[in-house]
Amino acid sequence: MSNSKYKMAGWLALAQAILFPLSFIVAIAQTAFFGSGFKPAAPVFGPSDLMFVVVTALSVYILIQFRTLLNERYNFTGIDTLIAVAIWLYILFQIGGLLLKGISIILWPMHETLYVVLSLAPLAISMLAMGIVDVMIGIRLLKAGESLNELIVALAYITLAAGGLELTVILSPLALILVPISMVILAMIFLREKEELEFV
Repeated sequence: MSNSKYKMAGWLALAQAILFPLSFIVAIAQTAFFGSGFKPAAPVFGPSDLMFVVVTALSVYILIQFRTLLNERYNFTGIDTLIAVAIWLYILFQIGGLLLKGISIILWPMHETLYVVLSLAPLAISMLAMGIVDVMIGIRLLKAGESLNELIVALAYITLAAGGLELTVILSPLALILVPISMVILAMIFLREKEELEFV
């Protein structure tokens, strides 16, 4: 059971590494398609919204499996609570983002300043919250580095770097670049774990 579970998590992490940046590309194309000159495009629900829902669902599943792996394989529970917080933040921000877009659609057209505030303020808050969680996860994984494998340590450094970028808010877009990298590393962690379980 653990064998297939980690194999599935590994392949889904690889899929996430592709789907995550693709979602933003589709979102940009969607905005450009409905845009009008230099004025803000009227918000609409489109393919990118569905893709972000899938991204959130995959993120939740992958985090749960990573927590399980750390518990079962390394007897490490030091980030269980932080992973739970991260999961709830992902879900909260996804639902909140959809609700805010729905409100914007209902109230459209609205003053540009209000639209910018509704768009950027939640993003800034989410970046700060995730930045704190990512920094704490990175630090705790590094502290336990000797009991974990080198791939998990590499993931810890990337998570710590992403958290630092998120905390600046201004540089947070750079943290998005690290997400596919972290997903590839997670995929390697899961798939190697699967191979080790097969060997045992």
